[in-house]
Amino acid sequence: MSQANVLNKGSTEETNMQKSTFLTAFSLLLTLAFAAAQPAWAAIDRDVEGIAAIVNDQVISLFDVDQRVDLVFATSGLEKSNDMRERIRQQVLRSLVDEKLQMQEADRVEIEIEAEEVDKNIKRIATENKMSYEGIQEFLKENAIEEDTLKAQIRAELAWSQFVRRSFGGRLSISDEEVDEQYEKAMRSINEPRYYVSEILLNLDSFANDEQINALSNEIVMQLQNGVDFGAVARQFSIAPSSARGGQLGWLSADQLDKEIAAIIVQMQPGQISTPIRARAGIYILALGDVKQGGSKNPMKNQFDILTVGFDKQTPPATINQFVSEFRTCRQAQRAAKELQADAQRSGLKELQQLPAFLHTLVGGLEAGRVAPPQSSDEGTQVFVVCDRKDDLGVQISRDAVSDNIYSQRLSMMARRHLRDLRREAVVEYR
Repeated sequence: MSQANVLNKGSTEETNMQKSTFLTAFSLLLTLAFAAAQPAWAAIDRDVEGIAAIVNDQVISLFDVDQRVDLVFATSGLEKSNDMRERIRQQVLRSLVDEKLQMQEADRVEIEIEAEEVDKNIKRIATENKMSYEGIQEFLKENAIEEDTLKAQIRAELAWSQFVRRSFGGRLSISDEEVDEQYEKAMRSINEPRYYVSEILLNLDSFANDEQINALSNEIVMQLQNGVDFGAVARQFSIAPSSARGGQLGWLSADQLDKEIAAIIVQMQPGQISTPIRARAGIYILALGDVKQGGSKNPMKNQFDILTVGFDKQTPPATINQFVSEFRTCRQAQRAAKELQADAQRSGLKELQQLPAFLHTLVGGLEAGRVAPPQSSDEGTQVFVVCDRKDDLGVQISRDAVSDNIYSQRLSMMARRHLRDLRREAVVEYR
């Protein structure tokens, strides 16, 4: 099983390591002397100076953990229960330990993230969620989450992303032979069935034992099956590069997936959520959005912008024929329709399959700037004009996209390996 994600090298993947997520960590650097404590989660004592863990002499407070837990529930849509909250708390604490290690590495090589860059990313998050900057602030306030925690999380993500690119990006070399092999593989499968797949990849290293793995992954699957938004959960929990897109991998053939994953996907029905799948990279939870046959051009996916001009039944046929014969542009036709007191409406670009069935044959063969024959009924006459048309190009595969995907997967794998090394070398004391 691939250590990068369920995709083989030939699938499309973005190189961006940043994750669009609200999860936050507020780190406090304290110079206090601490007594030894038991390392297991069960030994955490919330009454000892508000400390959850110490990572190489830097503190994660109970406040940090509580803020993150609240934010997970607020932004993922997961239903709260005492058991689920405790499971999330365990996962959150281990994630915060990882973030602390990542920030320490960034500090070691003197990576600094300016406040302006953090604010820019908050605005990007707001745009992606159809919110304003002020809307995010209000969201945090309503959920009793401090704005500084969001900024601290974004700063940590940006710093780690820079560290990974600086430390490992220059070491990666993708040969033309590798790209050609994966490109040819993708082209061979272009006419095979394609599956719209989304993924959540849970980090095995964030769990203390198999019992925790099974409990949280099964609970997540159950809530997803009950309607919790898959994309929101992916942004909060998934460690795959696709998490920034809500876990969406897009349209893929079975050959572009790992064989074990493909065997599961081809048996699923659209809208179905898989059971947890254990792999070398972690625990996968998959969603199948849809299935389509082949990747060739689909005429029903051609997009049309239709101007519909409706004339009442009192309008003389000669007037309608003159309107059609004098057509030059859609803008001119809209002005002419207004002068004739006819109703004129534009659809905007829509796929042909989204338009009324009678239009499929009427306008499906028309190019932009052409007028369909007038259609008369008891209520009057309608004239349909194709103002714009964009044809479906089918599946588009480029060597650049294949190369970027290989690079992204390898960079992600190297980042995870380095983080595992940091965990082994770190002194982490759980309270």
